[in-house]
Amino acid sequence: MESNRIIELLTRKLANEATDQELAELHELISRNPDSIYYEEALKELWLPAANSTDTDRAFKKHILKFQNELNFEEEVGEISSKRSSSFLKRHIKSAAVVFSLLILSVSGYFFLANSVKNSVPVHTEVVAGKGMRKQITLPDGTHVWLNAESKLSFDLDMREKSQRLVKLSGEAFFDVTHDKKHPFIVVTDKMVVKVLGTAFNIKAYQGEKKVETTLIRGSVELSVKGSIPQKFILKPSEKFILEDNEIKSVQLKSAYPINDRTLLLQNIDPILMGDKEYIEETSWTENRLVFKNETFAELKPKLERWFNVSIELKNEDIGEYRFTGIFTNENINQALTAMQLIQPFHFKLKSHDVIIY
Repeated sequence: MESNRIIELLTRKLANEATDQELAELHELISRNPDSIYYEEALKELWLPAANSTDTDRAFKKHILKFQNELNFEEEVGEISSKRSSSFLKRHIKSAAVVFSLLILSVSGYFFLANSVKNSVPVHTEVVAGKGMRKQITLPDGTHVWLNAESKLSFDLDMREKSQRLVKLSGEAFFDVTHDKKHPFIVVTDKMVVKVLGTAFNIKAYQGEKKVETTLIRGSVELSVKGSIPQKFILKPSEKFILEDNEIKSVQLKSAYPINDRTLLLQNIDPILMGDKEYIEETSWTENRLVFKNETFAELKPKLERWFNVSIELKNEDIGEYRFTGIFTNENINQALTAMQLIQPFHFKLKSHDVIIY
């Protein structure tokens, strides 16, 4: 399997034993398997502390404690590994780090490390759009990015010189990617990895929210979903991928894949008709339009907070279930809430950036 070969080559790279031919092979394999960036971070976490430590027993135990919740290997295997590796570490620390890394990864199988994601992309530049703000930027490779409110994009200034053009996203962004077949463009989020060559797509992946979405406008993208079981999907134009942590409500689905406590959805984009115009809800924000269809007040709350830079408190749970369809462009929060009152009855108090709905 390619994943095993990637792990083997990564350990040789960390040990400074990889040949130029092996490094070239590694770059090619990583280009085909973008989610393998998590492997490298896992190996670095295991390798570097042990290689620099003078107390090898303590270093080994620290690794066991750190990864025991993420690597579900059996206790018996762990005990045997601990005894053998601890002794071996005293004599050959670098070789032991490699063996131990391979042992853990082979026993645990395909996995992602959530904490490793945060540092998986070399961050030379970080662009942030605060609440109530939207930004447009051009990356070093010519890719155009629209960054939505309360979002952050990190990227390497030397991305054109790398085998992969890696960026990390927290929040929402629309990408119009410059085509480069030899250097895949890869977006890393906390819950999934998106790989493209040249295309236009939108990713919504706010931290703390239960739903992550990817919407493809043109081209093709490959999605790798973070989890204990490898899940990869190919999106076609006008398709939308949704990863939802909780049980989903009734929607029109093209496909649905229940995975433990999450559900992965694949559905077609459904434009919203208002007046004599059609709007794509998922990407209208790039044109400074907040579009929503049949959404509850509770679902709209985080969108309104980001869009208008306010903090909203719902005093009445029943109001949170009110549903709205609409579009906002140049309205302020007072005008927006007043318009929503025409659809459903509620009251609000506005003070500075705080809004109380009752």
